[in-house]
Amino acid sequence: MKFVLAIFMFLTGTVVDAQEMRDPSLSSPPSLQAKPLAKWIVNKVPWDEWFKKNCQVTDKAEYVHFFWDAQDFKLNFEVKDKKSRLADAALQLVSRLYPQDATADRVKVDIVYVLERDSYGLPKWDSLQQVAHFEFLKSKASKLIKHKVPLTEIQMKKIFDKFEIF
Repeated sequence: MKFVLAIFMFLTGTVVDAQEMRDPSLSSPPSLQAKPLAKWIVNKVPWDEWFKKNCQVTDKAEYVHFFWDAQDFKLNFEVKDKKSRLADAALQLVSRLYPQDATADRVKVDIVYVLERDSYGLPKWDSLQQVAHFEFLKSKASKLIKHKVPLTEIQMKKIFDKFEIF
């Protein structure tokens, strides 16, 4: 009887632990989470890897909405030139993930940090921390997608109709 009870307690403990574990495939690899880039060179940033599992794109007909959880890459944006880096991220997001069948020229980009997730790995919406909101025309931005140096204030004013950092 003690043996059966011991197995039951072991299995019960294992079930509780398994429910509390988070699926590691839901977040970025640890190597990308904590390590900031040594030097910010726009065409050297691993954008595709950053956007892979953390982005949602919705074609709303009159505009295309991009929603990116940048929590795993937060250290790369908590710097002096944060404004320029977030602008780079918005432009790269649109250039890489714009749907082929979308017709709208207007895009809206929201960059957030998801601070908490539920047991399924989905964001807890009340834990979102807004980082930035951009609105612009894809046609205007396409000229600067391949830039190699940080965007200047003048370039940002020409491209973005709405540029909010929170």
